[in-house]
Amino acid sequence: MLKNLSKDNQLVDFIKIIIKDMHPSILENNHLLDFYDTINLTTGEMKTTNRYGVKVTPSKNASYKSLEFKIYDTGTITLSGSLHKYWNDGAHNYNDFNYEEVLFVLNDLNTKFDIDLSNSFLKCLEIGINITPPVPTNEILDNCLLHKTKPFEYQKNSDEGKYKQVQHSQYIIKIYNKALHYKSKGFKIKDEIMRFEIKYIKMQKLNEEGIFSLQDLMDYGLQNFKNIILIEWQNVLFYDNTIQIDQLTNRSKKAILEYSNPNYWTGLLAKNQTKNFNYHRNQLRKIVSKNSNKVQDLTTEIIGKKIDSLNSKTIQIDPLTIMSKRIVLNDDNDTKKHICKVTGFNISMQKENSILLSHTGLKYYYNTDKRIFEQIKRKYLSKVWINSNFETQIKEMAHNIRNENSNKTIKQKRIYQPQQINILNQLGI
Repeated sequence: MLKNLSKDNQLVDFIKIIIKDMHPSILENNHLLDFYDTINLTTGEMKTTNRYGVKVTPSKNASYKSLEFKIYDTGTITLSGSLHKYWNDGAHNYNDFNYEEVLFVLNDLNTKFDIDLSNSFLKCLEIGINITPPVPTNEILDNCLLHKTKPFEYQKNSDEGKYKQVQHSQYIIKIYNKALHYKSKGFKIKDEIMRFEIKYIKMQKLNEEGIFSLQDLMDYGLQNFKNIILIEWQNVLFYDNTIQIDQLTNRSKKAILEYSNPNYWTGLLAKNQTKNFNYHRNQLRKIVSKNSNKVQDLTTEIIGKKIDSLNSKTIQIDPLTIMSKRIVLNDDNDTKKHICKVTGFNISMQKENSILLSHTGLKYYYNTDKRIFEQIKRKYLSKVWINSNFETQIKEMAHNIRNENSNKTIKQKRIYQPQQINILNQLGI
């Protein structure tokens, strides 16, 4: 059962939870989940080590709308993935994610998979906010030099795109160009989108606040993370490109040349010159405060206002509206997401009149989300074609999806006489 939730859940995204007091058969017998094992095709043995040679506990896995279910041989059950992406059918997390939508996701997980928030214990949590920054996102990324005393590093990930991060012992700070990432995947995005994120990889800080389960997190209220996000953003050592260098003294001009170089700061720290580091950091802040457009402070203000605006909304939940939800794929309000009638997956990358996942959509998932592609492949590619070439496999999967749709249509016509009113069609099912 879901308890009353505070109306400030917009910041939560990725989670990893351990689900306790649930028998594996509840998920194994769920028709929405297609579990598979990783085995050695030669010996038939279960995989017991990862690609780095580290021992791992064998598990069976299933994916649904970007969430991954794992049932380990020990009986432990985990669920991981983005709640935000789940709302968007696994497609993206660049738009806002408000209370009504979070409530729908949590209720949906409870309804479809019998997941109880009180028995869902956090092992990883991402808190973040999407904003339109005061200057281009890439400019901000390039000028984020350090977080506290650790240098930022650019990362590249097929699912998350290009971003900067700093890893501390208990959490990771990430900064993304979300607009650029999703534009490269074919989404229509008009404005700049910067995402600032805190990923908790150890739960000590959360446990100190009384947060252990997903229900604890909802009861705590994510609005209380606002100050943490703002503090961590201010902990970024940021070089401001808008500094009016011509107005500086010769001494300050010389200092600015050094301050713009991340190696200068890491050099101070490497020599254990902590006091010197802090002195020059304060000097940079003074120069920025008097001689620039104060990009970091403007961004702080935007982040704060965005969190407040999301959480200030008074939302009246209409169960009928939730049950008939429509998911917008881009900023054009009249463009609604298309769902395959057979697989239930997003097919907005195909022609507007598409009703089934086709060659185009299958290739899209192959290039952008291998887990979804493999899930579709296991269900809609027969063993006869398992060793055939890629194009043949795509053709056969599309063919089998069309066949299943035809079989459903024939069955429905057999059940309902032509003169009868099909209430399922009226409800859009």
